[in-house]
Amino acid sequence: MTMQELVSEKHCPTCICGRRAPVQGARGQRGPGSITWAEHLLAYSGYAARWGTNQSAERIAERGGFSWGEVVDFLGGPPKTWEPLR
Repeated sequence: MTMQELVSEKHCPTCICGRRAPVQGARGQRGPGSITWAEHLLAYSGYAARWGTNQSAERIAERGGFSWGEVVDFLGGPPKTWEPLR
């Protein structure tokens, strides 16, 4: 699934909730932050292709999210919607 398909895919009835997923910081790369839920799902699709679906996208977010390096790896580049923690 492409980023555009995920962005246009609604994850709640109104899709205005602004849901975001946490991204753990990594020394020398980035501090902690978040990405949109759609981009988290895109990263999760890369994770699931490699490691399977024993952990859901929800569970990964509950456990603190992917690390910055994992997000970059699973997306094939830096996330487009990353925001630092405020």
